Amino acid sequence: MLFRLIKYFRGYVELSLWGYAPERFFNLCSNHNILLWDLQQDGDVYHFKISIEGFRLIRPLLKKSGTKIHIGKKNGFPFYIFRYRKRKLLFAGMLICVGILFLLSRFIWKIDINGNDSVTADSILDFLEEQDSGYGTYIADINCPKLEEELRSAFDAVIWTSVKREGTTLTVDIQENLSTAEETGKAPEAAGFRDQDAQGYDLVALHDGTITDIYVRKGTPLVQKGDAVTKGTVLVSGALPIYNDNGELTDYQYCTADADIALRTGIPYKEEFAMRHEERIYSGSVTVRYGLQLFGSYLPLPGKKISYAQYTMTETRRQLRLCDSFYLPVCLIQRSYEEYEKKQAVYTKKGAEKKAQADFDEFLEKLAQKGVLILEKHVMIDAGKTKCVASGSITVQEKAFRYAPNRETAAEKTDEGDTGHESE
Repeated sequence: MLFRLIKYFRGYVELSLWGYAPERFFNLCSNHNILLWDLQQDGDVYHFKISIEGFRLIRPLLKKSGTKIHIGKKNGFPFYIFRYRKRKLLFAGMLICVGILFLLSRFIWKIDINGNDSVTADSILDFLEEQDSGYGTYIADINCPKLEEELRSAFDAVIWTSVKREGTTLTVDIQENLSTAEETGKAPEAAGFRDQDAQGYDLVALHDGTITDIYVRKGTPLVQKGDAVTKGTVLVSGALPIYNDNGELTDYQYCTADADIALRTGIPYKEEFAMRHEERIYSGSVTVRYGLQLFGSYLPLPGKKISYAQYTMTETRRQLRLCDSFYLPVCLIQRSYEEYEKKQAVYTKKGAEKKAQADFDEFLEKLAQKGVLILEKHVMIDAGKTKCVASGSITVQEKAFRYAPNRETAAEKTDEGDTGHESE
């Protein structure tokens, strides 16, 4: 593809060659580093393509080989410019288009969000808008490292983020913790702590469980493989002890603990739904409408009006782009409206069990997508007359810890606070 673009912008000529010694002509071209391509033979006549620069160099080679040529077709941008050289408005329009494309390349026109589950894409997009880093933002104003910290700070369930820009595309990759927002806690960087070296942060267990694997990169490990821990247990301390020559503890050097810790723990599972529910009966009638989205604003194209009282709408959009990462603020949108009617229905026992099993399988799939290893599962499904309940527990192996201020520095601050109060 790139080679074809280069040939087009440099220009090339399609030639036909015949004569006394065409083979010698091709050898002379090779010796003089003149590129020929798409060579084909038709009897005693050879057809090939050659660049404009190469065409200007072959005249003496034709004389030496006793061959003649015929120009079949001239291709490429230089010939196009020459052909329409008197049309000034055309070239003015081309320059304006190039200028517009250059201007559009300085803004973000597409945002990709990956890895989110409990945190919705809409909430992340709204957050980016609040941070002046959303759709249509000037690229120079986007600070990717700062956005990563702000995302971790704003969403408790997010434990890792990566924000990168390529072309006019902003890609946000996140990783969530299985725990709820109240349990997860924030990484020190996300919570706005700046004096990490002076305070230090521990890694604390989020759940009761058993340590199945631990690898410490920074900090002091307080547990080892096989240890049973409870929620809130400090797994790795952010205080590095300093000893003198006599082996006596003299001080601590504080840091933010960093480790890979796998914890075997149990996750309770309970899901219930009513046996009586509403079903949608689709009539099969579908209306399709088209529209354009320009700079974030939707413009419907003329078409048939939607006359359905109740319907579901499915939207398919295709954003224009010049290459993989250079998107433009123009989308072609197709909306399909399918009519339905609501009807009251009751699950059969088999149907309810099938739905409960499907919901449970979906829950397990979400766990697997987050890198959680499922070890055991014990879930019972009870389909009664009024509701169906699926309950039990799942034994998993996961990275379940949170950051917490180091115990030693927290105690020191408490003591200092008490002393100050007494002095007053």
